[in-house]
Parts: sequence; C-alpha cells; structure tokens
Amino acid sequence: MNIQQLSNETGIGVDALRIWERRYGFPAPERDTRGFRIYSAEQVDELRLVKTLLDHGRRPGKIFALSAAERRDLVAQLVTSDSTSDQGLRKLVEEGSPSRISAELTARRNELGLEAFVVDVALPLLQLLDHGWTMGRINVAREHLVSDRLEELLKRELSAEEDNGERPQVLFLTLSGERHKLGLLLAATLFKQAGVAPLWLNEELPLSEIPALADELQVAGVALSFSSHYSPRQAREDLGLLRRSLSPRIRLIAGGQSVHQLPSLKDLIISTDLQQIPQLVKRHFLHPLKG
Repeated sequence: MNIQQLSNETGIGVDALRIWERRYGFPAPERDTRGFRIYSAEQVDELRLVKTLLDHGRRPGKIFALSAAERRDLVAQLVTSDSTSDQGLRKLVEEGSPSRISAELTARRNELGLEAFVVDVALPLLQLLDHGWTMGRINVAREHLVSDRLEELLKRELSAEEDNGERPQVLFLTLSGERHKLGLLLAATLFKQAGVAPLWLNEELPLSEIPALADELQVAGVALSFSSHYSPRQAREDLGLLRRSLSPRIRLIAGGQSVHQLPSLKDLIISTDLQQIPQLVKRHFLHPLKG
C-alpha cells in the first residue's frame, strides 16, 4: 500500500510517518517503479502496535528504542491492564453475527438508558475493537461490521422524533479528510439527551463551506471531532480559521484525540470527556436561553 493508504489504515498522519522514517528509520518502505513509497503488511501490523503505545502516552523516541518483540510485549501488558472485564461484550465483538450484535446493543441501551450505555457499553466496545485490531484478533472487515451496528443504533437515537422547537440547534460534522465519526456521533447523542437539537451531517465538508451553512441554519453551535489520524497542527490551524470565519454568536466545540492537548484558542470549547457533556450543554447552550 502507499503512504496515504498506510495512514488511513493505522490512524497515523502522513507527516508523522515521513518524520519517523527520517529520524528513526521506521517505517522502512520499499519503492515502486515510479519511486513512490510502498509498505508491506508486516509494517502495517507493527505500526498498529506503535499507534497503541502512542495512545498510552509513550513518546516516539522511547517506542522506537524498543525492539519489535519488546513493543509487542508492552502492548500486550497495556491491553490486558485496561481491557474491559465484560466478557459478553468481548465475545459479541469477536464472534457475534450482525443481527445478534444489533439486538444485544439495543437491549443494553434500553436497559441502561442512553448515558450509561455510552459510558458502559459503547466506549468499551470501541476499546475492544481497537485492541482486537491491534493484537490481530479481529480484521478490518470485522471491525467495520461491529462499528456499523453501533452507528445504526446511534443514528436512530438522533432521528427519534422530539419537539425541538425550543431547543438550541448544534451542527455536528467532520472536515474533509477526517473519516472517523463514531466519537462525534456518541457526543451528538449525549448533546441531544442534555437538551440540544443536533443537526448531523454525515458527509465530510470543506471548512470554507461551514460558516455559510451555519448562518443559513441559524445554529447556536458547530461541533467537530479530530481523531488521532488528524494532524494536531492542522486541527489548530483549521479551528483558528473557522473561529474567525464563524459569527461570534455561534459556539465552536472541538473534541477528539488530536485536540486533547491543544493550546487554548479564544472562544473555542474543547470537549474530550463525554461524561462532561451535560454540564457543557447547561453552561454554554441552556443557561443563555434563560437569561
């Protein structure tokens, strides 16, 4: 595969891959007849481990100082230490049929309620998918099969009929190049539960088109998500430009791993903890309506 495909597959930005190649000698691509980088399946597997270690706070220099075997052993320890104890959920992820997955997720949502379902089921499920993919227990097709069932359930939550006439509207979207939407979808359902009317945009959108759309829809806020695949530097630049382009009355909210340690920007709300959404909604969207 080429470098963009490798980036899409592993969630590691193209810039980071090129820097690591120069600085640490890994990944070590071959070259095709036109001189373009191509990567083997073995390097994809190795970069999955690197990505997991990065997600656990390890620095690239420390990671690449380890041997391949040492990296795998360390990932196995980390995955074991923070893996969910819900064996039923693990079996569902690794073996469940599409219909069984849908039925089980629906049953758990109805039993627990939305907020508890997101925290106690949806987030651990995503963790199991990530860990299963990293350790080679599930393939990409299996990951999509499970995540698509969760996405269907969450979209039903968003489309459920409610009287939204008095609710502030918030537009939820991702920018061009950001393929990962499940985290933002989880956030949108919790925003709705907390009293907001979410407007979900399924397709990615160029940044330049967002301000006009937000004005046309008269939304109170725009919410975006930036996964670890998205460059933190690019996320900061995009958010700065968007904040300057949006009407001052529109709240701008950003979440996702790439903005977790983003330096503060004026009039930008950073939300990286789903459990804080009810308080965020109360502070920034419901209180002004009462005042």
